[in-house]
Amino acid sequence: MRRHTLLQVTFVAALVLGLQVSAAHAVLTLTPEGSAAGFSLSTFATGFPSIGAIGPLGIAFPGSGVLVTDYPGNVRLFATDTDGQTAASAPIGQNYGSTNAVGLAQVGTHIYMTQQGADKVVEVSGTGTFIQDIVSGINFATGIIANPANGHLFVSNLSQIFDVNPTTKTFALFVTAGVDGLSINPDGSILYGAVFGGNLLGFNTTTKLQVFDSGPIAGGLDGTALGFGSLEGNIFGNTNGGTVVGVNLTTKAQTLLATGGSRGDFVTVDPNDGSLLLTQSNTIVRLIPPEGGGFVPTPSDVPEPATLLLLGSGLAGLFALRYRKQI
Repeated sequence: MRRHTLLQVTFVAALVLGLQVSAAHAVLTLTPEGSAAGFSLSTFATGFPSIGAIGPLGIAFPGSGVLVTDYPGNVRLFATDTDGQTAASAPIGQNYGSTNAVGLAQVGTHIYMTQQGADKVVEVSGTGTFIQDIVSGINFATGIIANPANGHLFVSNLSQIFDVNPTTKTFALFVTAGVDGLSINPDGSILYGAVFGGNLLGFNTTTKLQVFDSGPIAGGLDGTALGFGSLEGNIFGNTNGGTVVGVNLTTKAQTLLATGGSRGDFVTVDPNDGSLLLTQSNTIVRLIPPEGGGFVPTPSDVPEPATLLLLGSGLAGLFALRYRKQI
């Protein structure tokens, strides 16, 4: 039997016993504050399988369609990015076994996936089939995000964050911090991680020093995404308790935007329309930003590390142009 740390065992037990919300009756609904701020909700897809209320997790955009992982181990491809779909309509490219299809991140044309049970980061194809192992030995590999500054991957395992070079297939400890979902600012200078059941922390990616602490956030914060335009200066989180919260990065004030959902996990910004896809126990809900605002795109078109050496300062200009077009 695979051995996991006490923190990991506690994490799983809490998810199964303490944070389950009845998915059959849970409907994520905007609060008066969320409606007044101009947000709206729709449903991308329903009918995902789950384990202990953990269903769909990682989302990627391979160029055609939408790739989605789920906790039972499936990686399936939706042919389109339209709302109102069902998981049954999306072909499963491959099943990796329970807990082995978790987070997704993209670097160039490459898609990387974390595997909790196998303690790995692997590369998968645009249809979800296995390509190759990238690194092994990251115990309980969970959260993953690309660093737009250098094409590396940050990977969390609920007790540490690692810096993974997918080209050399090596990894090193970044910081010791018990975080789950990850997000990063546009220039890759600050990495944010959600402490299971607690705060949102920010780390300078050069000095590795902690530069932000939100204070306690109710509900079990997980996936997060930064805002821009009229939402700039705020970060938005999906919680295990079925809520969506906005946190001001300066004042640390919190605004409850939606409640009543099932167990929330990772989030991904949809590059096609700038909405935020929120994973729930068996659905993926789309949070549509108010006019003039948006969410900082989840790094998905990050060039390969070797290419980044040639781009130099031009990378920042490309990201700035992309954001201006979406505002």
